[in-house]
Amino acid sequence: MSADKLKILHITESYGWSGGAAQALFLACQLREAGHLNIFACPPDGDLGRKAAAKGFEVVNFRPRRDYDLKTAFALARLINARRPDVLHAHHPKAHAMGLIAKFLARHKPLFIVTRRVSHPIITTFSARLKYKSSLIDGFIAVAESVRGLLTAYGLPESHVRTIYSGADITLFFPQPPAPAITEELRLPPGLPVVMLVGNFSFHKGQHVLLKAARMLYSRGLDFILVFAGLNTDSPELKTLYDREGLPPEKARFLGLRNDVERLLSVASVSVNAAVKGEALSGSIRESLAMGVPAAVSDISGNCEIVKDGVTGLLFPPGDGAALAERVETLLKDESLRAVLSKNAVALVRNNFTVEIMGARTLAYYRELLSSRKLV
Repeated sequence: MSADKLKILHITESYGWSGGAAQALFLACQLREAGHLNIFACPPDGDLGRKAAAKGFEVVNFRPRRDYDLKTAFALARLINARRPDVLHAHHPKAHAMGLIAKFLARHKPLFIVTRRVSHPIITTFSARLKYKSSLIDGFIAVAESVRGLLTAYGLPESHVRTIYSGADITLFFPQPPAPAITEELRLPPGLPVVMLVGNFSFHKGQHVLLKAARMLYSRGLDFILVFAGLNTDSPELKTLYDREGLPPEKARFLGLRNDVERLLSVASVSVNAAVKGEALSGSIRESLAMGVPAAVSDISGNCEIVKDGVTGLLFPPGDGAALAERVETLLKDESLRAVLSKNAVALVRNNFTVEIMGARTLAYYRELLSSRKLV
């Protein structure tokens, strides 16, 4: 590699598709466009591994069974010695631990960067403190200021943590008319609003909160289609929760994991994030705002850094179904407010939350840290 071109080894245990996996792939694509070499160490048969290979990236098998899997760490150390990357970038928790051990074991010592994407509190065991405070880690990327605050409160120096917001691909996510194929697939009655939550099914993502809000809204006489998309949103468990709320069966669409979120969002009247725990900066809301879809969003962690209440969307207290119902009702009834929020949201994303901006800021952080190492 020439002196100004970098070799980056991205490591992640990600198997299923997620926002973090998508951001890792977006980053590699942006870095490649800038002329840098990117290698993925991840499960080759997982969603990220397959998608990265399809885009022409080299994919090396990396499949840690737990945080401290010594066999996998030794294999990663051998890979580091053989390929001599300038940057080792861990995108998920097991990769963080494996990267730390592998850098200790390897003769070659790349710049080691860790991205933290969640707002869960960090545990305070000895191994956790070592994992976060080791001098082998050159820098952390936090995907929201709230996550950066969590890391610095844990004791990391402020200079050691950089906030770099995850980005939306605005070549896919932009204001567009409803996709006819989606309207037909979902059997959407003409003129009936669509309230949509895009997110993998879990208690943390708060689908149960939206269901309680929907029950209140239907009892007030509002009429709309409720759409859930994401891993396991077509599961019997979510359908059972829906039935327990006594909601009308014909109003729900349970889609499961989709690869056409931009087409789904094109038919949404309101996009909801109802997370109650762990959310750092909602990817589905970032994409919704990029498309100009009005959003009602749980005021948790970094969500308020992209959703400015009354400016780019509406916030509500996490877990508060009644407050969510009030926000959704406001959005469904106030056309002028929806128009203002839509215009502001699109402008905000394009100016601050694109994959191009994320890629450029990450590359600048790599170079800044590499330059600092040369001065030491």
